Amino acid sequence: MAKRKKTIIAGRIRKTVLYTAPEPLDGPRTRAEKSRMTTAAQKIMNDKSARNRLEMLLACNFSGRDLFITLTYRDADLPAKRAEAVRLCREFIAKLRTARKKRGQRLKYIYTTEEKHGEARLHHHLMISSTEHDIEEIRSLWPYGDVVDVEYVAAREYDVWAAYMTKEGVQGRPVGAQLWTASKGMDKPVVISEYVPNDTALAVPAGCHVIEREEKVTEFGSYCYIKYKVPADYHDQAPADQQGGRLVSCL
Repeated sequence: MAKRKKTIIAGRIRKTVLYTAPEPLDGPRTRAEKSRMTTAAQKIMNDKSARNRLEMLLACNFSGRDLFITLTYRDADLPAKRAEAVRLCREFIAKLRTARKKRGQRLKYIYTTEEKHGEARLHHHLMISSTEHDIEEIRSLWPYGDVVDVEYVAAREYDVWAAYMTKEGVQGRPVGAQLWTASKGMDKPVVISEYVPNDTALAVPAGCHVIEREEKVTEFGSYCYIKYKVPADYHDQAPADQQGGRLVSCL
């Protein structure tokens, strides 16, 4: 007998699920119960919502002292239409990219344009890779607003940033329109899927922070899901359950 284990690695974020899968010799009732476990486990790991996809993309590409910035407009420079605001934001990114390129530095970014909440004024949220020149350079390259808010990525968890950047949803956008725009060549999550012995227990390495945990156990099988964050200096080696990791849930 064996269990199915699936792990998604996105920067410092790990999502792992371990569940009992149906086997050829299972009877109808056992197969039905195991199928329910499989469905529940897959639903967690296959979440394709905009918020979840953005969370994992942010986790893959930004960390620590990378920056989350908000670009606003003063009344005299407030664009009349969203398309004009997007153009100005793209011009800002192009100027920032050029400045970085001259110093041999890469610019990674993800941005959104919003206008539906608060005072319903057009503004932009960007997450960008940081350098030692950022704050003053950003202010000098954005002449359209009096306020440029700047926060370090480490100030919040990735799911919080993702929720904040997707809060206006898809209403009013063209069918299939993306909620955000990202630079080219962004890192993508790594997915590992494998069968493991039936007595495998799901665990996380010592020092990791558990963000979410869900489990269910019946006489026919089980599923266990953990989402956790590894330390900044963590280096992947063997799977967590082979590293003497802390036991978190199902046996």
